[in-house]
Amino acid sequence: MSEFLGADTDELLDMGQGIEQRAERLDDLATTLAATVTGVPWTGPDRDAFIDRFESTVRTALIEAGARLGNGARAIYQHAAQQDLASSADGSIDTARYAELLGGESWSDVINTVQDAWETANPFSDPLTIDDLGGRYVDSPEGRDFDPSSVDLSPEAIREQVMRQGAIGDCWFLSGLMAAAQTDPAFLSQNVTLREDGTWDVTLYEDGEPVVVNVSPDQLARDGARVDSDGNRNTWNGDAIGYMSIYEQAAINHLGPNYESVVADSPQAGLELITGAEAEGSTFLDGHPSIESLDTAIAEGRPVTVMTDPLMPFNSDLAAAHVYQVRSVDTAKNEVELVNPWGDGASKPHVVRVPMDMFYDNNITMTGVGAPKGEWG
Repeated sequence: MSEFLGADTDELLDMGQGIEQRAERLDDLATTLAATVTGVPWTGPDRDAFIDRFESTVRTALIEAGARLGNGARAIYQHAAQQDLASSADGSIDTARYAELLGGESWSDVINTVQDAWETANPFSDPLTIDDLGGRYVDSPEGRDFDPSSVDLSPEAIREQVMRQGAIGDCWFLSGLMAAAQTDPAFLSQNVTLREDGTWDVTLYEDGEPVVVNVSPDQLARDGARVDSDGNRNTWNGDAIGYMSIYEQAAINHLGPNYESVVADSPQAGLELITGAEAEGSTFLDGHPSIESLDTAIAEGRPVTVMTDPLMPFNSDLAAAHVYQVRSVDTAKNEVELVNPWGDGASKPHVVRVPMDMFYDNNITMTGVGAPKGEWG
């Protein structure tokens, strides 16, 4: 056979929709059963024990099975979208159809594939748990004596700390944090408060409205986002808990209930969740900002992030389907400086300079330009 034959994407989409419908049926069944069980006019310790057993076994099993099916359906949609994109002569597909199937409002939900550890995972596997992320930070050797008050949340610390993403594919959010930390670290500092009980209150934003999310040290995963504090060694042993660790868990708690809720989204979505102000977004289907526009945005105190090509960026120093911070623009050299949230010791360089004449040429497919810092919150 001399030609390559791919899957029929229409059949893939039909299969994905069938799986998604069954996932929704399991969720509905779990809700109906829970209402029936708790609504029985029965009191006493036997009732309490029965309900506890139902919640921990039957209802939990139904919800987890529904989540596995939902993840599988999403993976099928993504594979279909990627095949359509790769097979398209002009690099375009019906983005509206895929955005609707993926439950998103942007092209990123089509092309920002599940990254990092998710790239090779079985989409029908169990939902990610804290044990999959190295367990609780407070149970690790470096975290057993952890004192929440030891986390430096001053604007100076937030500005200087280097991000290490960790094992969760939430670069869209963490890169937004990096860009916000460069633009207005005081804003991030004032939006994280240590309570007397040793937990933190973090202010995020939903449709521009503030939402206060509580984060407990017990919720922090060992392999979550940390301060890259041990040079070029890509390990977590010497990395401290920082503002990014707390913010990441706040996003998980807010968007949850599962870790999968923060895996993959657009640069624009991350900036809006963090700042509460509407951000501008572009895709290769819409006009990208020029180098002068990017330079002006940074000068105006606007955080900027970009997402790379979902298949294979032309620049081998860039990770695919990954969101970077735009740290600076050199109009004289016609270059844009990108910072990788993976940190210093990862498989791809921490800082990459991309010539503008090749910036959108199979390298960058999406941009997110936040509002000026005076409009945040």
